[in-house]
Amino acid sequence: MINESTFELSNVERDKLWEALDHVIYDPYGSIEYSVKLKKIAFSLLPHRVLTILMKQKMSIAPRSYLIFENLPIDRQINTSPNPYNLDASCKSGYISENLIMMFSLLIGEPYSIKFEGEHIVNNLVPLEENKKDYTGLGSEVELDFHIENSALKFITGLNLSPKGILLTGVRNDIDGPLTRISDARLALKLLSEEDLSSLKDNLYIINVPYRWRKNGVTSTSKVPLVQGDGEFPDISAVFYPGMLEPQSKKAKEALDHFYEAIKAVSFGIDVQPGRLLYIDNRMALHSRDKFLGSFDSYENPMRWIQRVFVSADLWNHRYVEQIKERVFDFQC
Repeated sequence: MINESTFELSNVERDKLWEALDHVIYDPYGSIEYSVKLKKIAFSLLPHRVLTILMKQKMSIAPRSYLIFENLPIDRQINTSPNPYNLDASCKSGYISENLIMMFSLLIGEPYSIKFEGEHIVNNLVPLEENKKDYTGLGSEVELDFHIENSALKFITGLNLSPKGILLTGVRNDIDGPLTRISDARLALKLLSEEDLSSLKDNLYIINVPYRWRKNGVTSTSKVPLVQGDGEFPDISAVFYPGMLEPQSKKAKEALDHFYEAIKAVSFGIDVQPGRLLYIDNRMALHSRDKFLGSFDSYENPMRWIQRVFVSADLWNHRYVEQIKERVFDFQC
């Protein structure tokens, strides 16, 4: 353990894990049989210190806002980056990264995916030219400012469909790529006045639904709070990139501005590289991605390639959502 939230595998632990994961055929839909294989590997080969922190995080009695795992197995050869909606097996030598991020996700919760993120359980975040101005994981030339992933989905259906957490791992490194920034809202809330806290906890904000979710006419929530719970165990619903939040009073706007400044003040940046896995608790930690231009390979494909998995405590709240595959759902507002 490097610090209280960063854990590193030894070279021996890493290499044994690589050998085991290399023999697992990646199932892009996350079947039960596939999940069982990965859990068996995890409990037989992950060191006790890593299993312990993952189990504690899953219990969520005293969760960390983030976890970082270092010196993890990586794919031996990366040939190019894929189209994020269609992973071509020729892009790399195997499926170590997919098996790895799925294994970790299964120890924290239940992994799942939404169809328009890509129809596979592991989402490939590769910047696209046509999406470079989009406020999504496929964008690049705009800052994807601090946010809780899918905040509006805590309120739209009456069932919380926002992920409990997000896992990110690097597949391919872009030396000109962006940092991912993390901010623990618990630290930020300590910097605010009681008046600001009262406003943030009141039904004074409308959260807009991301454009790609808007299919059935629902474009926003009703008036909702951005902070629920106390300062030690808050449930945050803030989104700070453009066009997503509408404060409903002057005091609400002032509280929002102060919260944003506090979020930035306590944040830090991390480069999500190959061999590194980042877990973000989406209930209390906001994340952002810097804007960047990036670099390209000889095939004119972006060098940056990040993989992501959403996790929920369980999939009970998805029972009314159209199930495409075992862990892949099609949801529209």
